[in-house]
Amino acid sequence: MIKRIFQLLVVLSFLFLIIYLYKFDYLIFNNIHFNYYYLVISVLFLWLGFFLSTFSWFQALKIHEVKMKLWPVVYSHGISVFAKYIPGKLWVILGRAAYVSRKKNNLKLTSTISLKEQLIYILIGLIISLIPFLLLNFSVVYKLGLIGLIVFMSIFLFSGKFHNVLIKIINRILKKEITIPVLRIKYSLQLSKYILLYWIVWIIAFYFFCKAININTTFIDALSFPISISFGVLAIIAPGGIGVREGIIATFLIAAGWNHQLAITASLISRLWFLSGEVFIFLLALFLKFLKKVNA
Repeated sequence: MIKRIFQLLVVLSFLFLIIYLYKFDYLIFNNIHFNYYYLVISVLFLWLGFFLSTFSWFQALKIHEVKMKLWPVVYSHGISVFAKYIPGKLWVILGRAAYVSRKKNNLKLTSTISLKEQLIYILIGLIISLIPFLLLNFSVVYKLGLIGLIVFMSIFLFSGKFHNVLIKIINRILKKEITIPVLRIKYSLQLSKYILLYWIVWIIAFYFFCKAININTTFIDALSFPISISFGVLAIIAPGGIGVREGIIATFLIAAGWNHQLAITASLISRLWFLSGEVFIFLLALFLKFLKKVNA
């Protein structure tokens, strides 16, 4: 049963991806000039970041004593990478967890581990985003808003009492039982070094991507990437963060001094650029299946 659900999830992922790319005209660009040297470097770093993200998932399972070999874990992450384009963020969590649970593991346990890793990933992305927020010309309201969000998330995720009270309030309002795990500081620190590593690699990748479009790019410009991804994940109503990520990147680049049109163009192209990484990790998963490194 889980196997059929997992296969259906992969098919739906592709379907919704194609729909959104077509709907938002990401497939059409005119008069774009790249520095291909920097573009190639950016893509290589992007792909490396995607591979390191699978290693983070592997470490998350390992810390929870879920014994799996590396390649099946990489496969579970890669084959379900497009699940984010299915409406509702639930599939991002369940996609890779569903495959891992086929290997005699409890789906509830693997889903919880997947969610924990995603929460730490978002929190670290928001913390990194403080740097450009504080350095660029944003209003005090936005700066305090981001700081407030980070503090709120930290207390919610690590404080058992506050967490339980807020969950009860949310469940009463929604009239549904929602379960979000409390994170242990020791566990989070263990996993954070792996997540931080691929965040750094992705930031470097985005720096070279921006430089491929605008040679005057500074490293501060590249720090617009973490907050765009983090808010893209948090935006439940936007599958794959479509629209949210691009809007945030354009806003940051304009604040950093980019020409409005160039900033908007770069933000739109960044979707296809990032998509190349998702395609890479998906094809890597298929290649592992071809090599019979996994049972799919």
